[in-house]
Amino acid sequence: MINLKSWFLLAILSVFLCTTLGSDAVESVLRRLDSKRAQSVVQESAAKGVLQRLLPAHSHSFEFKIVSKDLCGGRSCFRITNYKSSRRNSPEILIQGTTAVEIASGLHWYLKYKCGAHISWDKTGGVQLASVPKPGALPLVEARGVTIQRPVPWNYYQNVVTSSYSYVWWDWQRWEKEIDWMALQGINLPLAFTGQEAIWQKVFLDYNITTQELNNFFGGPAFLAWARMGNLHAWGGPLSQNWLNIQLALQKRILSRMQELGMTPVLPSFSGNVPAALKKIFPSANITRLGDWNTVSGDSRWCCTFLLSPSDPLFIEIGEAFIQKQIK
Repeated sequence: MINLKSWFLLAILSVFLCTTLGSDAVESVLRRLDSKRAQSVVQESAAKGVLQRLLPAHSHSFEFKIVSKDLCGGRSCFRITNYKSSRRNSPEILIQGTTAVEIASGLHWYLKYKCGAHISWDKTGGVQLASVPKPGALPLVEARGVTIQRPVPWNYYQNVVTSSYSYVWWDWQRWEKEIDWMALQGINLPLAFTGQEAIWQKVFLDYNITTQELNNFFGGPAFLAWARMGNLHAWGGPLSQNWLNIQLALQKRILSRMQELGMTPVLPSFSGNVPAALKKIFPSANITRLGDWNTVSGDSRWCCTFLLSPSDPLFIEIGEAFIQKQIK
């Protein structure tokens, strides 16, 4: 089992240290973060799942193995070699990697450069695997093998707006397909913003903000990003409790799969955007009403959200409350 709390806190700490301390301290924290990743057998199984969904007929043609960074000079990498075995129906290609993401990106490298395959989004060519030989006839790599080191520690993916106008309509099947694509492309630092309104609901209810007041705060599904950024409120809403519950359950599946693959999901935190009702509950708090965002034309039903100053002690309190709820 993954210790999510330890993993999450270490992820936050690593970001902090990257901006405040030297490289030795950063490397130390990153090593600790690596130690909290899913067990090798879990990651190998997750990588195998990617293969089975991509090339089910070749599920026994490849062997996957998680290895230490020591094999790669202390860096993340994948290594592809010919599988040496005299057994009949044994794997043909061995792909080793420091995480399941490295293994999956190694699989993609092999299919692209040794088999002439193409793996992309549906609208940019999609998955083209007709050139991949049948099991038992896969091309060999050179005798010394192929080792590719990751040129940078992190490959980030997604943005906060796309998570609203595209991903918000996805079910698990579509998310699973996207996470597979991420792994094959070597992405190890993906944004994971799904379901955060359900967390904010729990936080603000503890501050005696009512469900109706939250309905006036959250934007509708297609406008979540703009509501989260304080551009508008309530537009396209309200969000039903059933929808909130479904999104939270979906986020848990997303995070679980990302962690199984050795990814480090980027989770949301508090930006200072608060419901209008909070100003009444905390009249002395440093809360500013923002100006009109041009799309909603100054209509008070949707415009002019409220921002809590990061210098106010309440900012830290709410931020910590959100992180604690998210960990649970």
